[in-house]
Amino acid sequence: MATARRRRVREDPETTRPTGPRGVPAGRSRTERTQPAGSRAWRWVRRITGALLLLVLAGVLGIAGVFWYYGRDLPEVERLREHRPPQVTRVVDRGGAVLGESWQERRTVVPLARVPRVLVLSVLAAEDADFYRHQGLDYPGLVRAVARGLARGGDFRGTSTITQQVIKNLVLGPERSFQRKIRELLLARRLEQELEKDEILELYLNHVNFGHGRYGVQEASRFYFGKDVEELTLAEASLLAGIPQSPTHLSPRTHLEAARRRQAFVLAQLERKRASHWPDLSAEEIAAAAEAEITIVPLPDRDQPAPEVLAYARRQLRALVGDEAADRGGYTIHTTLDHDLQVAARTALQHGLRAIDERQRTRLPLRAPRRPPPLAAVDALRVGRTYDATVLSADDESRTIVCDAGGHEVAARLEDLARWNPDGLSASRAVEAGARVRISIQQLGAAEDARALGRIELGPEGAAIVLDVRTRDVLALVGGYDAEPGFDRATQAVRQPGSTFKPFVYAVGLRARRYTPATIVIDAPGVYEDWRPSNFETWSFRGELRLRDALAQSVNQVAVRVMEDVTPAEVVTFARSVGIETELEPTLALALGASDVRPIELTNAYATFAAGGRWEPWRIITRIEGPDGDVTLPPRAEPRQAMSPAEAYVLTSMLTSVIETGTARRARSLRRPLAGKTGTSNDARDAWFVGYSAERALGVWVGYDDRRPLGRREGGAASALPIWMEIAEAAHRRRPATPFAMPSGVTSARIDPVSGRLAYEGQTNAIEEVFLEGTVPVEQASPPDVVAPEDFLMEQLGGGEDEDDAPGAEP
Repeated sequence: MATARRRRVREDPETTRPTGPRGVPAGRSRTERTQPAGSRAWRWVRRITGALLLLVLAGVLGIAGVFWYYGRDLPEVERLREHRPPQVTRVVDRGGAVLGESWQERRTVVPLARVPRVLVLSVLAAEDADFYRHQGLDYPGLVRAVARGLARGGDFRGTSTITQQVIKNLVLGPERSFQRKIRELLLARRLEQELEKDEILELYLNHVNFGHGRYGVQEASRFYFGKDVEELTLAEASLLAGIPQSPTHLSPRTHLEAARRRQAFVLAQLERKRASHWPDLSAEEIAAAAEAEITIVPLPDRDQPAPEVLAYARRQLRALVGDEAADRGGYTIHTTLDHDLQVAARTALQHGLRAIDERQRTRLPLRAPRRPPPLAAVDALRVGRTYDATVLSADDESRTIVCDAGGHEVAARLEDLARWNPDGLSASRAVEAGARVRISIQQLGAAEDARALGRIELGPEGAAIVLDVRTRDVLALVGGYDAEPGFDRATQAVRQPGSTFKPFVYAVGLRARRYTPATIVIDAPGVYEDWRPSNFETWSFRGELRLRDALAQSVNQVAVRVMEDVTPAEVVTFARSVGIETELEPTLALALGASDVRPIELTNAYATFAAGGRWEPWRIITRIEGPDGDVTLPPRAEPRQAMSPAEAYVLTSMLTSVIETGTARRARSLRRPLAGKTGTSNDARDAWFVGYSAERALGVWVGYDDRRPLGRREGGAASALPIWMEIAEAAHRRRPATPFAMPSGVTSARIDPVSGRLAYEGQTNAIEEVFLEGTVPVEQASPPDVVAPEDFLMEQLGGGEDEDDAPGAEP
């Protein structure tokens, strides 16, 4: 075998040489002897290189495949150009003061032009200094984030550009996963191609979370510093820019030291990159910001002075723009309200209602009666209804009181009794088991056997309205004691107006030229079919009265007689023309306010008297600014002349006597021309005073929601008038006293105060009276020493006084 191999070697000397020891070919140099080993190594290098190239190619194809796979059906980033995030809707008063806000996310979008440069630079320094230099991705940071994510087992988080954060926050959501990160990278590149850098930065600044439920730089600026974003200093801007990294742990309200450390980092970044990125920002400015004191404003007051107006404004907004747009927000609703007057009006109402509580001794604690009568069973409770109930138990820990309302358990909060609990009694001390209460149902139980939620009603409620006579702007609107959302008695309650309705009756008589302020009407008992009206003082009748005095003293019999003469139908028609919209029953009892009205419409009707007979609808909303411009408001009803200025003036003159000599005499202390009328319904279930000056019309109502009597000696003059006076004083503060201007068509004459006729020459007790032109009396009163013709005729017919009964006769 070996011999054959040697033979073959020798036979092919060109291709094969004999080998030496250890298999090295004989006769070669050292270099030649090592070449086959190098060739083998080179072959391995080529193989490894090829394998690596294949791996790289596979990796590239794999990455391409991953990007292709996750790039399918990506959301369209173009829509971000029209992005409309949820925003705050604000309701403001006539001067721009905020009355209240509503939101899904507390955000106010501002254009980038309003954001100061110091805040822009601070945000860039904190989040993405190269934002204006890259194309949406920070590749070194991306590599670091991927490496960390792989090491963490798929927790991919780390440095993201502002563009990536916009994609994460507005398009993809906060999920942390490899898939979401890939989609984020793809979309970030697309977003940079579709939107300008400034547009992307504006999206970010208006969307980022600054903690405490505040989104966007404007809301954050208002919340932390109490100013608009354009007013921020560099110190404030650098503090604000550091919060988004961890809004919970970097809030200057709750973690001030951590927030200041983060601010120091932002300022250091500004300094480090100042020369290369923002050379217009000086080192001195940065150093000064680091040393500056920063004041965090106190938390905003959560009390809303006008929940009634907020509810009204939101209802109107939904009716105009729809539920979806209203929920998205971003509206500013401008109202006619005067913030300070609104606060003063509610304060006055609270003062008046607490005074009634004091007079009627309504306060805690409540004790159980010794022999309580049984309560009637109730088939089913209804929200908004009020029921008699018995206290079952009171829990001090939960501060709740459980009552039995006709066989149904109702839970009430002790906090709702704060008005009658000045000593701060605990629940168990405030109400005794077995005590009787009235409880209103606010929410039914979720299950059939679950407790309903209610509110114990101890004292009366009230409403107050202030209108601008000239514009009918609502300057104040108070619908209850508490400044809480709920039943707005000013616009929603329908109650009997009592004697505040009498001016409508007399106005019809004046307009018909059948009555004047000097007309004599008899105050005497009357029976109308089955109805026998009586005066407030049921035992007293005054006989002959001038119409002015009858109105001033609120004489019921006279009002009914005039109503019978002018007819209820005519009075209803007139009431409609001056703004009463609720259904009125055309009966004689309407003269005494037997049909229900709303406080807002009754006050506006009186404003019609003050405005010279010109009716105009009341208004609360003057303008609505929306995200895309102003919202078109519905057309306002055209004003109409419901009565002539002369007729309105004469009626106003009569109503001034209510304050000068009548049931509202205490209002004279306001020392300005005022007109108005008290009103009290049957059993003092409603107490009113509605009145006006030449500039303001005010209405006040007091009563129980369930129409219980207010109590002994309560009524319009005692219960409503003091509230009205306090509000009137606030409404006219720093305003000069303005007399009611007499228009054309009115004349005056001196009359006899007893007969209503023209005064005789030289009459010393004559008074000045106003009349519509053509209605001045033509007959003259007789002097006391002259017998009037009709009296002379009565004497001749035997109708005079008996001699023994004559004045001055001897017994």
